[in-house]
Amino acid sequence: MEGEVMKGGTKRAGLAGMLFALVALALAGTAQAGNDDSRRIADIVSEQQQIRADAEAERNGWDNIPLLKRQELITTQDELMRLIDGKQTLGDLDPLERKAAYRTLDRLDALALEAENERMVCIREKLTGTHRTQTVCRSVGDMKRWRKGASDFMRQGQQNSTMGAQAGAN
Repeated sequence: MEGEVMKGGTKRAGLAGMLFALVALALAGTAQAGNDDSRRIADIVSEQQQIRADAEAERNGWDNIPLLKRQELITTQDELMRLIDGKQTLGDLDPLERKAAYRTLDRLDALALEAENERMVCIREKLTGTHRTQTVCRSVGDMKRWRKGASDFMRQGQQNSTMGAQAGAN
């Protein structure tokens, strides 16, 4: 499969998607890094502003997310902004507020990941048995699931062939 990434015929949209994925990964890193209390509020606000801009402009996967989910994102972001208003780091929050902030960040991370998985990516694929290519568009989530399924299939085949070889040696 030859992969020329396109979205609406441009590679630039692919770069924007990668930027969005990095923001989502940054949010995921915060959620998984043992809740970093030294994380700066200014960084969180900047990330959330970029995500909100993408959601409101319906780009980078947000165009495939239902309006109710986008509204949930904005409501959840507003809730987070109220929690962190006037603070410099997450460590400045009292323990209950900090726990609520982490819960809210986790929810925002889940919404951002959902948008990333819905982002459409178009690639040019070579048709089997010919030199012709065709453009095929799939969601990032579908591509991840198919890649995992193929990997699992190959791993299972390797395990079965290893078990067969071991049974023949006995």
